[in-house]
Amino acid sequence: MQEQTEYKPGGGELRVVPDHALDMDWDDIKWFEPDEFPEGSLENLEAKLIYFLDGYRDLLGERVIPSPLPGGWYRFDGSMTSRHYAVQRLSDAGDVFPQCDIRKALLVAMGCPWWGGIGVYLDTIGPSGKPEPMLHLDLRPGRVMWMRVKENGKERYIYPLRSKQEMQDYMRYLTEWGEDDG
Repeated sequence: MQEQTEYKPGGGELRVVPDHALDMDWDDIKWFEPDEFPEGSLENLEAKLIYFLDGYRDLLGERVIPSPLPGGWYRFDGSMTSRHYAVQRLSDAGDVFPQCDIRKALLVAMGCPWWGGIGVYLDTIGPSGKPEPMLHLDLRPGRVMWMRVKENGKERYIYPLRSKQEMQDYMRYLTEWGEDDG
């Protein structure tokens, strides 16, 4: 097991964090339990993802439900550039369902320096079995933001920093969802 020194979110202290989620000390995790993650997930995830997810949940102050789907945490097929891809590497991405207004969840995620990729998915079915917004959070270097919606029965990805029109569409969808969500 290779270990590296990292900062623990919210704690500010230096600590040793294992590379692999299987080697984590779950006593250090305040908001999540191993059995909340789909079978096979911990074997294929970077430990930092769980520590940072715990820090995010602490800052958000609202419940965050990990995706019950293994593909929301790791994949052995599909794009090799996906942060979920876990062939000859560990995934550093996870999909979660914040149990609050998606706009609040997004703003808190944007304030976390450890999230590189932040995706808002407004076309997902949540753990409740009903449509719920989902956040994709990953540890890529740099910051990329996007949104996925359904338009005319097709998936559309919106990158708000790519054009003025996409920024307007991004904001419109967030506003509409927030109004529908109450």
